[in-house]
Parts: sequence; C-alpha cells; structure tokens
Amino acid sequence: MIRQTIRTLAESRYRWIIVTGGTFAVALVLIVPLVDVYRAESSEKKALLAEVGAASQIAGQLDKYESRVDERVAELKALEARSVDEERLPALRDRLVELARETRCSLRRLNVGEPMSRPWYANDSPTDQRPDAKGKESETHFALQWRPIALSVSGSVADLRNLLEKIKADNMLVYTKSFEIYPSSVSRKSLTMDLDLWYFSLVLKKR
Repeated sequence: MIRQTIRTLAESRYRWIIVTGGTFAVALVLIVPLVDVYRAESSEKKALLAEVGAASQIAGQLDKYESRVDERVAELKALEARSVDEERLPALRDRLVELARETRCSLRRLNVGEPMSRPWYANDSPTDQRPDAKGKESETHFALQWRPIALSVSGSVADLRNLLEKIKADNMLVYTKSFEIYPSSVSRKSLTMDLDLWYFSLVLKKR
C-alpha cells in the first residue's frame, strides 16, 4: 500500500507541489510551536529587563537617599557637638576654666544653674520670649533645654577680650543673657567681667 502510494506520487505531474506543500505543512507543525516558545521567551525577557531596569532605578534612588541620610547624620553630629547636655556639662565647665587660664584671666566665680526646658516649635528661636504664642499645632517632638552658667573673671581689657573671642570660637550653641564689666581695682588696670551664659540643646520629648 505504501509502495503504491509512493509510486503514484513519483509518477504524478504534481509531485513537486505535493512535496512542497507537505514540507511546508511539516515546517508549520515544527516551527509554529517554536515561534510561540520564542514569543513567550521574548515576553519573559522583556519583563525581566523591565524588572532589572526598575531595580536599577530603585538602586540609584537608594544611593541618593543614602547620600542624603549621610549628609543629615553628619549635620546632626555637628549640631550635637555644639550643644550641651547633662553628660557634656562637666567638660564644658573644665573648658571654661581652661580658657580663663589660657587668657590669663582670674576666675572669680563659675556657677552652673539648674537646667530649664520648654517645647520646641516650628520656626522657633531659642531666645523667643513668647514661644507658646505659636500655638499647640506648631509644637514639635523636641524640647529646648538650656543650662545657665554664671561666669565671673577679672583681667586686663585685652585678656577679657581674648577670653570672649575664645568662647565664641568654640562655636557652641550659647546665648549671652547678661553682660557686665566694671573696674576691679582703684587703678582701673584690672576689670571684672560678669557673664550669664545659656548653653542650649535640643532633645526628644519623653513619651
């Protein structure tokens, strides 16, 4: 039966058309599934490339965020270095004694008062006399603390000026609440300077 069919096909004038058509049909049977596989793989590849692109974009944004976080942390550390809390108070006291010695001023009095605090508001200032006027809605999660220090020294005009310059050069968060200078000797060659200083710090409120 098969031999008869092959012989008939070989003797037919349409054998090339039949062979071509058969070949094309076989090709369709084999290739069409491969095309579907290729399309599926292409779609999957596009999806993967999109995910990789999105991941790369997110990674780039994370690098920017990390850089901004590092900048803010550095700013915070710099701010903390300028503030005075309970732990840094002994070091501040020692520093003021050292500055008086360096500038050849005689230390007459150095008293540290009790710390005081109040809520810290948005767009606030440490020296604001009426911070509560801003309203409760402007209150932040921070509290402003300040530690009053009464400093009294005596020395020449040049020595006292030198001391003030060194206190300023320390770049601490400090406010001069009051300042008074007067002669401490009949000759007026030595002067006494009384300073009331407030050293500030911002702390998180306790919940």
